[in-house]
Amino acid sequence: MRMLWGEILTESEIVKEAQKCKKVISVGDVVSLALIQNHVVPHLTIYDRSTERRPMTALDRYIDEIEGRNVVVKNEPGTIGPSLVEEVEKALRIKTPTKMLIEGEEDLAALVCAAVAPDRSCLIYGIPKRGMTMVRIDVNVRERAKRFINEMEESN
Repeated sequence: MRMLWGEILTESEIVKEAQKCKKVISVGDVVSLALIQNHVVPHLTIYDRSTERRPMTALDRYIDEIEGRNVVVKNEPGTIGPSLVEEVEKALRIKTPTKMLIEGEEDLAALVCAAVAPDRSCLIYGIPKRGMTMVRIDVNVRERAKRFINEMEESN
């Protein structure tokens, strides 16, 4: 399940717009790799070493070279586990960049980020076979994300 908020942008548009953000949050291996290769180091990088259910390790070399704390979070596919929420909240509270490896699946991590990120942060994530999108976080985005998460919880 993916949320499509924001518009599909080219890699160069994303890189240019990311310069204007208070904090950059990347979700996904391909997106994170594209940003880092273009010298945009996210405040929070969330990845799971896969893309479209296939292994992807190209990001590993770059992750190791970036300063910051490394966190590993277990998160079952199709779920938002409490440790994912706690670690995202912590990563966005502290000044040190965080590289968060998800064991399981990171698909819903973008929704968590949208629900807790501070104003003027930019959430960048991939849309399979379509490209990347950027969401500028504000109170409206946070409230929509929280409502969506609550609706998911109620349906389970």
